[in-house]
Amino acid sequence: MEYMINIIETCGKNIVTRDDGKVVHDLIIDQWNKVDTIRIDFGNVLVASVSFFDEIFGQLALEYSRGELTKKIDVDNIQEFDRALLNDIIRSRLRQREYKTETPH
Repeated sequence: MEYMINIIETCGKNIVTRDDGKVVHDLIIDQWNKVDTIRIDFGNVLVASVSFFDEIFGQLALEYSRGELTKKIDVDNIQEFDRALLNDIIRSRLRQREYKTETPH
């Protein structure tokens, strides 16, 4: 089963802040164990907000492995600039997650 999040319908023009991103993050977390795939459609709107993407995807990368993310999340209709930004954020947060698990407290 698949769950679809349309960013334009869900957020409207509120695609800048961490609070805006948290709305989407909370939807994803709510559906995580209920569906096979979560498809996020950006409608080719340019977001260009580190805060928005980090709150959604960066936080997920701190909670889940790269394999879990790629299996569960599909991102559609995202602009090339945003795709690069999104990938950078995920890589950075995955490194942070790996560092925390390797470092004794």
